[in-house]
Amino acid sequence: MQFFRHRRRADPDAPAPVAGPPDERGAFAAGLRQGRREERARHHGHPVIGLLVALVAVAGAAMLALAAHEGSFSKGGQVVDQNLAAAAGQAQSAGAGALDKTGQAIQNAGASLQQQASNVSGH
Repeated sequence: MQFFRHRRRADPDAPAPVAGPPDERGAFAAGLRQGRREERARHHGHPVIGLLVALVAVAGAAMLALAAHEGSFSKGGQVVDQNLAAAAGQAQSAGAGALDKTGQAIQNAGASLQQQASNVSGH
């Protein structure tokens, strides 16, 4: 199998075309090949869009598999909703814990700065 066929260069050992009346079939085939090359060069996809399309396709396939496993789309949707609710609850509690820790760290830093300032002014 040849990959990147459109990037191959012309064979330098190939015989030169013979001068004479143009062969209509050969000219048509050459024009067709050239048109396809130009069209391929013009329509190249963006990698981010390709990644997004692939992610949506994987998510869709997962939903179909879940619906097949649960027996219906409504049951599959309920399972997804329950999992999302559980994940949201865990993220909310983790976020609240991180917020509390951040607040405590800021208070400790402020107290430490006040202590240092009083030590410097007291000397």
